[in-house]
Order: sequence, then structure tokens, then C-alpha cells
Amino acid sequence: MTRSFVSRPGVDETMIVVGMASPAPTDVGVRGKHFEITRKLKNEYSAEEYRLFPQAAQARVFELCNRLMPELAEWCERYPAIAASRVQSTALTGAVAAVPGSTFAQNVLLTKVGLITFAIDDIADGELGELTEEERLWMMDRYLLTVESPGSEHWDAARGEAECVGAALKELTLELMAAPGAGRFGWLWREHFRRMCASHQAELCSKRLFQSERLLPEFEDYLQAGQWSISLPMWAAAVLMVLAPEVEHELSEDPLIEDILRELGLLVRWTNDIRSFDRESREGKSNALTLLMQLGMSEAEAELEAARQSSVHLRELEALTAMLPSCLEEWGRSVVRTGRFCRNVYLKQEFHHWQS
Repeated sequence: MTRSFVSRPGVDETMIVVGMASPAPTDVGVRGKHFEITRKLKNEYSAEEYRLFPQAAQARVFELCNRLMPELAEWCERYPAIAASRVQSTALTGAVAAVPGSTFAQNVLLTKVGLITFAIDDIADGELGELTEEERLWMMDRYLLTVESPGSEHWDAARGEAECVGAALKELTLELMAAPGAGRFGWLWREHFRRMCASHQAELCSKRLFQSERLLPEFEDYLQAGQWSISLPMWAAAVLMVLAPEVEHELSEDPLIEDILRELGLLVRWTNDIRSFDRESREGKSNALTLLMQLGMSEAEAELEAARQSSVHLRELEALTAMLPSCLEEWGRSVVRTGRFCRNVYLKQEFHHWQS
């Protein structure tokens, strides 16, 4: 039995046909990147990046990033499970996404949201802490309870990495709850935090099946989880919560916001999977390229298809944000900058390198 999958109805007419929980290909190995494809992608994204970040804009971004660093470094010292090695790159992403008029405190807060999502991802993936799979599933539940009700969970930062991340999350949640837009947008952030945690749990279960029985998930199921576990939609919801734009109606009545967050997650998921394919193959994991190769594509063809899918979602993100009311235009531009920048980082890292 086969089912058809379209990355987003009405956006792309290419159909990807997949089977039900198909066996994984047996020849997936570490092949490295394909020179001609990589060169082509780098040339394309270099041109795009220059238009997005001309020299003057880069200078402003790095200046803001430098100012953010000391306070973020201090936070990582208090919560050492938050990887200090990620402070520079996360601060840089936050500086790229910053909107005109945002305050220093707001930029620090939003960068902390980025750092905490990396830490939670590391816990879920087993790269941080010494937890069993069942303990990692349980920890995702506890993180969600903390966001929904910060006083419901007791965290001891000295009792291991997972507890340390929980303590940092509790402090961050209290800060976000004090943000000016918490009353209006807090529900949206909590909902996308819930989706992120639930998707990490779904991916843990898929990883177990892949490693024990070599079974791959359906493409729909993989992307359904992957668009939220990538965490960018949750981060963009936090931006609304912190910046608190004056909206003319309740967002719960407007599917446009949901569509925007979905497209952001998908465009970054596809490029993330290109970047991480070799590493994840070595670690016995699957991603979108694995699924494409199961359909008969070579690694090179799968890499190009993933890049094309990312472009489709970027174009749709730009089209959707252009439909936002004027009160949300700055947020929409921030979301597009974030998506473009993260996409470029995964495919071409020069601008992501730290510059002092």
C-alpha cells in the first residue's frame, strides 16, 4: 500500500510516493558531500546571502552579537548544561532576527530561548546526560509541565545535565511569562513548545524502530514531527510573546500564523537534514535523505531534492508573510530572515563563523 505526500498542498505539484514503514536501505554509509552539488549550492546561497546581508548590515549584526555575549556567557556559567560553545552562533542568529526597536533585554531573552532549545534537543537525542530512552521520554514531559506551570516541577541544577536544563528552563519560562505579550501570545508559545517536546518523543520511537528493525517512518509522519522538533516555530512564537505587537484580532482565529510557523519549520528541517546526513548515518539514524534514497534516489539526487524542497518552503514562507497585517510586518520579516539565515548556515557556513 502506498500513499502520496506533498510537502504542502497547493505549493508543489511533485508527489513523493512512500510505503508504510519501509525497510531501510542496507547500503547507507558515509559518502561525504558531492563536490559539484555543494559548489552549486554554495554559489547560489552566497549570492542570496549577499543580498540579504550587505556589508553594512553584517556590521550591525556583529555589533549586536558582541554586546549580547557577556550576559549570555554568565547564564551558561550558572547553568553549565547549556553549551557555551553554542553561545556565539545562537547570539548571531538572534542578532540576525532582531527587529528594529527591540531592546537589549529582549534580544538576550530570545537568544536564551534558542540556547535552551539546543539543550533540550541534546537531551532528547542522548547527546547530553546519561539517561535511558524511557528517562528521556519522561524528561520531555517534565519540560512541558514546567512551561505550562513553572511551579509544578522541582529542578536541582546540581543533579546532572537534564536537571540543569530543567532549572534553566524554569527561570526562562518565568522571564517569558513576565514579557509584555505573555497574556496574548503565551498560549501560542506553549502550544509550540508542546509540539516540539512531543515530536522529540515521536522521533525517539522512530529511532528505536530504525535501529532495532531497520524500519523507516512514513514520510508524512517524519515531516510532521520534524517540522516542530527543529524548534524554529517555537522560537518564532516566543518572538511574538516578547515583542508583543499590537494585533487587531485574536491570533487563534487566524490560520495564517500557523501556516507561517509550519513553513518555517519545514524549510529549516530539509536543510538541517542535508547538513546532518553523514553524521546521522554514522550514528545509525535516519532522516529525510534516507527516506528519499529508499525511494530509489542516489545520495546526490536526494541532496538536490532536499535543497529544492527547502526552496519551495522558503518561497511559500515569503508569500505567506507578505499577507500579514501591518502590525505584524516586522515579525514576518524577522521570521523570513531567520529562515533564510538558518538555511544558509546549514548549507554554507562562512557567515556563521564568529568574527570579533
